[in-house]
Amino acid sequence: MQLILAPMQGLVDDVMRDLLTRIGGFDECVSEFVRITHTVHSRPTWLKYAPEIANRNLTPAGVPCTVQLLGSDAANMAVNALEAVRFGAGKIDLNFGCPAPTVNKHKGGAVLLKEPELIHHIVRTLRDSLP
Repeated sequence: MQLILAPMQGLVDDVMRDLLTRIGGFDECVSEFVRITHTVHSRPTWLKYAPEIANRNLTPAGVPCTVQLLGSDAANMAVNALEAVRFGAGKIDLNFGCPAPTVNKHKGGAVLLKEPELIHHIVRTLRDSLP
C-alpha cells in the first residue's frame, strides 16, 4: 500500500511538500496544479509549481513528486505536458477532481466529470503525445 500526498492549491506548495515529506510516511507527492489555458509554459513556470523537477523529481527528503496539470484543452495540455517532460518531469497527473468554483467555471477540475467524452479525449491525447 502506498501513501501519496495529494495537492491542494494554495496549501500544499513546495514548502509544505518539503516539510511533510521530511516528517515522513509518504511514498510520493503531487504538485499543486499548473493551470493550462492558452499558453505554453516556460521552464521558470514549471519550476515555480514543481521545483522538484530540478532535483530529479524528488523533494529534498527524497520523495518522488509528480507534476499535476489542470485544464480542458487537450491539445494545449499535451504540448505543455511535453514541455514539462522536456524540462525533467517524470510523471504527469491530470486534475479532474478540484471542486473550486473558480476552477470549475473555467472548465477545469471536477466539472469535467460531467463530460466523460472530454476526459477520454484529454487522456487519449496526452497518452498519444507523451513518451
